[in-house]
Amino acid sequence: MDAVRDSLQAGDDREHEAAAKLFRGLSDAGRLALLRALRDGPTTAGALATAAGLSPSGASNHLRCLLECGLVTVELAGRNSIYRLADPSIARLLEAGDGVLALVGPLIEACRNYGPPRRRQPAQGRSEPLSQRAG
Repeated sequence: MDAVRDSLQAGDDREHEAAAKLFRGLSDAGRLALLRALRDGPTTAGALATAAGLSPSGASNHLRCLLECGLVTVELAGRNSIYRLADPSIARLLEAGDGVLALVGPLIEACRNYGPPRRRQPAQGRSEPLSQRAG
């Protein structure tokens, strides 16, 4: 029985690690902007860079990462590379994230556990949770 439990736990651990890698890939604002732009349909790398507010080289690096991770596909059309979401489920995942943000966005923004180190320090003179602060 212990061997079965250990085997199931190992499978869960692999699934958790894979999911964590997926969300780390989505955690970069540049990659997320590119994926969001691709919800509108296939487009060129240059148009994606513009839509995401990235330099061409920055967009290229992020697109390569997204391609290697299987989140986007690319096809050559003459001299252009046309990118698209690899699967409609990626657009649904982004839409689900938008829905979560609509519910808890201000709390995510205020969270000191995420973001640059400067935001991880408690505000001077404030140690109570946001929910208890007068506003």
